[in-house]
Amino acid sequence: MVRDFLPSDQHAVRKLVLDGLRDRWGAAFDASFNGDLDDITSSWVDRGAEVVVIEVDGAIVATGMLTPAAGRTGEIVRMSVAGTHRRQGLGRRVVDALVAKAREQGLTEVIVLTDTPWTSAVALYLACGFEETGRDKTDTHFSLALG
Repeated sequence: MVRDFLPSDQHAVRKLVLDGLRDRWGAAFDASFNGDLDDITSSWVDRGAEVVVIEVDGAIVATGMLTPAAGRTGEIVRMSVAGTHRRQGLGRRVVDALVAKAREQGLTEVIVLTDTPWTSAVALYLACGFEETGRDKTDTHFSLALG
């Protein structure tokens, strides 16, 4: 079930995102660089972000955020799917929900940046219809025009 973030989801969403980053970064991961996750409501929701979660059997297994960017653009950030639930289409469901929220807000574009070596994330955004707008060894940028 895709639904909006509730304050009671704080601990589960923080853990989900940090676990995902730990999976990606391995020994180089440092949770102290992610202080925004200590209070998602203050850091994100109160600043205009839309946060969605997917709950399966009472556990939050996927999340993502749509935050305001310049002009009528939204940016997807903090996407994460639990390792036990990857490759099941949940990332796509989160992206679709965030794009729907962007449309509801009258935004004209959604952008996202992911790490270039994270090939599964790159493939996700391409599969969701995003166009690659830039790439280097570190980052890949995407854009989706909303009609």
